[in-house]
Amino acid sequence: MNFLIYVLFVILEKLIPLFPLAFLQWIAKVKGYFFFYMLPIRKKTAYDNLKLAFPEKSDNELKDIIKGCYVNVLTVITEFFYMKKFSIDDLKRFIKVSNPELISEKLKPGKGLIFISAHFGNWELTAYGISQLAGIPLYIVVKEQSNKRVDAGINKIRSGKGNIMIDMKNSVREILSALKENQAVAMLGDQSAPKENVKVDFFVKDVPAFEGTARIALKTGAAVMFGVSERNDDGTYNLTFQVLDTEKYGNSSAENIRELTQEHVNLLVEHIKHRPDHWLWFHRRFKHVH
Repeated sequence: MNFLIYVLFVILEKLIPLFPLAFLQWIAKVKGYFFFYMLPIRKKTAYDNLKLAFPEKSDNELKDIIKGCYVNVLTVITEFFYMKKFSIDDLKRFIKVSNPELISEKLKPGKGLIFISAHFGNWELTAYGISQLAGIPLYIVVKEQSNKRVDAGINKIRSGKGNIMIDMKNSVREILSALKENQAVAMLGDQSAPKENVKVDFFVKDVPAFEGTARIALKTGAAVMFGVSERNDDGTYNLTFQVLDTEKYGNSSAENIRELTQEHVNLLVEHIKHRPDHWLWFHRRFKHVH
């Protein structure tokens, strides 16, 4: 099975860039509807998550959001295989960043920069594009895929223009080393965390969240910026960086770590409420909530 999945990966990698992007985005939408109606993988998980997060919404509203989620995921996959074709000019047209100057500004103190993002919009394209638009490599924390060949293929595309991948399992030392060299580190902080982690309000109370970003930022003095991409009707993306003021916390006490974690979680919630179809509801985010 692993070999067949790898063969499919290679086919998509070779085939997708041969077609116009607008056509591919349309196909992704069609496939999203197909999955919703005919191949509803993790549809119940998404429904249960949404019912918990938005108890006020009707079943029809929730189903529309789930349909949009399928479209978003298929669009992310499609654009992932296409993005290596983008030139810098293409990226400037495709990803509209409202305040890119913040990146160089936040690197000036020399303590590094942490980008915190989420599985929202097109997270792969965001990381790939920002590094080129800003002219700096990103050290990106990634989770290793079980299929080794596919994992290597994915990371080859991710790092094709200079980004460096950091394996999540051995990430702390490499993150600290990158920040010490005044580099920019990017990580996604929205997946389900072990129940022993810090608890935050994420639509409901006491949801475990990864605290690594906050802990490292407060210990190193690295700047922290939050950003996710929102897709426009024409298929382009908008991205606005939001700076988190870490200096107000002073030290890396347990309470400050929780407060800083809650702060970037709150920013994500705002974006999800605005575009709920953009987030990855298929993940069992609330499995440790009782």
